Amino acid sequence: MIEVAVTLSALMIGAAVALTGWRMLRGPGVADRAVAMDLLGLLAVASAALMALSSGHLALLDIALGLGLVGFVGAIGVAAFIERASAREAGDD
Repeated sequence: MIEVAVTLSALMIGAAVALTGWRMLRGPGVADRAVAMDLLGLLAVASAALMALSSGHLALLDIALGLGLVGFVGAIGVAAFIERASAREAGDD
């Protein structure tokens, strides 16, 4: 039963990666691309956790935690960049 659940989860993560990649390429704005990039990081965390579940290697959970932390810091950096760019466009140097 666990094999079926892992297979279905992997298929759903693959579909989510494909749709998120499409959103990242199509835009329409920088904020949409930033959210898509953050979601790709979250899907990488989910993939690592799913591999840890299916293989039994608990070290993959450490990798998932590291990916989550890097994704969080990256999302904060991109949000700060977008905020500065919008302030610059508004003329609030």
